[in-house]
Amino acid sequence: MLYKMKYFLKYLIVLFPLILIGQTNVPLNHSYNSFVEKDMHDIGVLKHTSIKPFSYSHDDSIYFCSFKPIVSKKSFIHNFLNSNLLNIDHVDYSFVVNPLFHFEIAEDNEKRYVNTRGVEVKGRVGEKLTFYSSFYENQMVLPNYLEDYVRNNENVVPGQGIVKYYPFLNEGIMDFYYANGYIDYNVNKFFDIQLGHGKHFIGDGYRSMMLSDNSFNYPYLKITTDVWKLKYVNIFSHFQNINFNIDAPDISKSKFSAIHYLSTNIGERLNIGIFESIMLGEDSLGNVFDVNYINPVIFYRPLEYSIGYSRQGNALLGLSLKYKITSTSHLYGQFVLDEFAISDFRAQNGAWRNKYAGQFGIKFFDAFSFENLTLQSEFNFARPFTYSHFKPTQNYAHYAQPLAHPLGTSFLESISFIRYRKDRWTANIKLIHAKYGGEIAGDTTNYGSNIFTPYDENYKELGNDIAQGNTSNLQIIDLRVGYIVNPNTNMKIELGLIKRSLSDRNIFDDNQYLFFCFKTDLQNFYYDF
Repeated sequence: MLYKMKYFLKYLIVLFPLILIGQTNVPLNHSYNSFVEKDMHDIGVLKHTSIKPFSYSHDDSIYFCSFKPIVSKKSFIHNFLNSNLLNIDHVDYSFVVNPLFHFEIAEDNEKRYVNTRGVEVKGRVGEKLTFYSSFYENQMVLPNYLEDYVRNNENVVPGQGIVKYYPFLNEGIMDFYYANGYIDYNVNKFFDIQLGHGKHFIGDGYRSMMLSDNSFNYPYLKITTDVWKLKYVNIFSHFQNINFNIDAPDISKSKFSAIHYLSTNIGERLNIGIFESIMLGEDSLGNVFDVNYINPVIFYRPLEYSIGYSRQGNALLGLSLKYKITSTSHLYGQFVLDEFAISDFRAQNGAWRNKYAGQFGIKFFDAFSFENLTLQSEFNFARPFTYSHFKPTQNYAHYAQPLAHPLGTSFLESISFIRYRKDRWTANIKLIHAKYGGEIAGDTTNYGSNIFTPYDENYKELGNDIAQGNTSNLQIIDLRVGYIVNPNTNMKIELGLIKRSLSDRNIFDDNQYLFFCFKTDLQNFYYDF
């Protein structure tokens, strides 16, 4: 009894800073969330799992208490391995500091490495105001396909911003900074307001066809309303369109986005989400923001027509579903509508204007009665021209990357996962097979595979199919085993092998990437495309 009480008290020591911080966001990371979210999907639990990042709550103790502390007599080492490196706790405030890092050595056809150092600071002032800030400095040498992507994609490292120095880039070294942060004010049990610079994710899958954390951070204002079985989220964001191939004054164009998402629990098993977004690009006078789009409860297209507004934005509508088969399994899906003509759909004539995307998936927790064995499989697709616009500044993208799926548009993708955790040991398998379209060199036809190309340039009126043009076939096998050193910061040691094969009508590229790393795994960076 005394032995159990000793460990219970140590668990409380680990959890106490989390409880005090309150409305701090749970890290937006799939491997972290895969264990935290298991109990959120029980039948009868009415949490809205499609809106991420989550907020810390007392329920998270289930996850953290599953780890026995790594005992050390030195408090500094004990905190580093079990909780937060530095804690300052008071009735009126709390303050936490943790180191962030990613040290990786790897090899494919050449030596590769990742050298990331950073710090996070988070805390609480009073009972309602919380804050978070993190900063990373990075140097890395990436596989050839990622280096080519950076060079051909406005020098943007996937999800992490622009490379800092050209001399380093010429040597294949990516050198850049990365930061995010927010302040959160919990007005009452119904309303929460967050102002920050970061990312969001809408959906229950690995990918999102609505809004994912694929692109770089962006400034935002998020208002969350949680009443009864409803959760309503407004996200007002400032994005940037980057193009170094045009005149210097136009290299970066601003755009404003407003997103509404209503999540509704129907009974104990079904969740339905309704999504609407508008993207408004900078006009010839440099105007971006318009007060008409601030209304938090409105449909944007009727609004634009009612005021006769000439600067109409790029609108998306979406529907998400989740159905709990059992307390340990559920189905989920999304459908996004960009533009649609019912007559063309009935005719099945491949009209370019039928622009839509979708997702269907299934997930099992504690599969086959093995605790912490998670299985997941999903299918994603997007028709050509989806997410694009006749004004490139109004496409559904930010910092030269899609805001939804990393492949952009005109693709079919199957992706499956096996995740397992035993005590602090983890094992993960990810399998991806995708087919996506591309433009053909020397052919001026717009095949609708590039969301940064205006959709009204050289398009085919009819006969458009998914993955048309220069069709690429992608296969990825990602195997990892790891040891969780600190569950609070998802600090882990990991050994893995990633095999990637890509072929189209011009190339065949095969890459086998063997790596060993020590990292705090708190974010998603999508290199699997």
